[in-house]
Amino acid sequence: MEKQHTSTSLQRIREQFPALERLEGNQRAVYSDAPGGTQVPVSVISAMSDYQQSGSANLGGFFATSEETMALLERAREAAGQLLNAPADSIAFGANMTSLTLALSRAIARTWQKGDEIVVSSLDHDANITPWVLAAEERGCTVRTMDFTASQNLCVTELERLLSNRTRLVAFTLASNVTGSITPAAELIRAAHSVNALVHVDAVHYTAHRLPDVQALDVDFLTCSAYKFCGPYLGVMYGRPELLGSLKPYKVRAANDQPPWCWETGTQNFTAIAGLLACIQYHGWLTGSDHDRKGLQTSARWIEEHEQQLSQRFLDGLKHMTGFTLYGSDTTAGRTPTFAMAHHRQSSARLAQRLARHGIYTWSGHFYAVDLLDRLKLHERDGLLRIGFVHYHTPEEIDRVLNVLEDISA
Repeated sequence: MEKQHTSTSLQRIREQFPALERLEGNQRAVYSDAPGGTQVPVSVISAMSDYQQSGSANLGGFFATSEETMALLERAREAAGQLLNAPADSIAFGANMTSLTLALSRAIARTWQKGDEIVVSSLDHDANITPWVLAAEERGCTVRTMDFTASQNLCVTELERLLSNRTRLVAFTLASNVTGSITPAAELIRAAHSVNALVHVDAVHYTAHRLPDVQALDVDFLTCSAYKFCGPYLGVMYGRPELLGSLKPYKVRAANDQPPWCWETGTQNFTAIAGLLACIQYHGWLTGSDHDRKGLQTSARWIEEHEQQLSQRFLDGLKHMTGFTLYGSDTTAGRTPTFAMAHHRQSSARLAQRLARHGIYTWSGHFYAVDLLDRLKLHERDGLLRIGFVHYHTPEEIDRVLNVLEDISA
């Protein structure tokens, strides 16, 4: 992608995404299903295609394509480190966040004993709950659940109530994939560390809207998925280097014993890794920056400002409608532009169908946040309607969504 030297216009950004040209009738589709996965820029598509076209190979060979793949992997690991503010050797790749978390939970659980305790969050996607629960059950450990507040967020006092000197791990999300609530992560991590518990955070939803910083958070493990921030279907895991080296992952005997390699089971998806590198480069390009940490911070600030404007526009429009209940914050503070709602008369599936007829893509259901929906008693009415936006959306698209919702409310 050609480097830009000034802030890139929204129109120029949208031109990078071929999918945004898709028509539904005589109008462009509105991809407000973004919390379930973003579209990808042409640079990511090209990088993946170029890797295949130039000749692919596995690692460890003395020939050009194997050496090129190794160089690609090293560049991608370095770029992912810049994204998370982490050293390159603390980054591992995998099929997706769920697979990486399942593998990590099995390895960490080897250090647990009967009677130990772990804490999970009822706000979370099940990929950050069930792996830890299964591991705890196998080791005879107690699982405690941190409940969410009335505004569907987490608070440190609830976590402190659950902690003890037997707590070995705390797992929670940086941002809810349903309500968009951004959690007070730094406070929660400090509380967990006060009893010497390890912390794993799910940054899948968060990374599409904010720039993670594992150093500032002082977190032990973090996982995210590139397809949520304009990249390919690929999981990324950060682990504190000394922990990655001390834990014993499940792997085959012939695999490399050194981290991060020992965490990357089998042959990696090098095509997707090429796409990840291009995705991180794209994020630097957004504001005419490089894809180093400083450039990514500049782009992240622009994304946050733009998305807050989108959120404000959506919230202002929604507050004048009747029949809808919004879950999560009703202000732009402490949230991403992801909105979960229910209608007092129509099911969530019905709402999604009506929006789809207008070329507006949304999701309905539980979004794998099964504990959240259970506690809100929404499973019996087929869950929630989820509408979400990212940095490539426009104010005009917000208005199109609001106009259809207005018709529904009337």
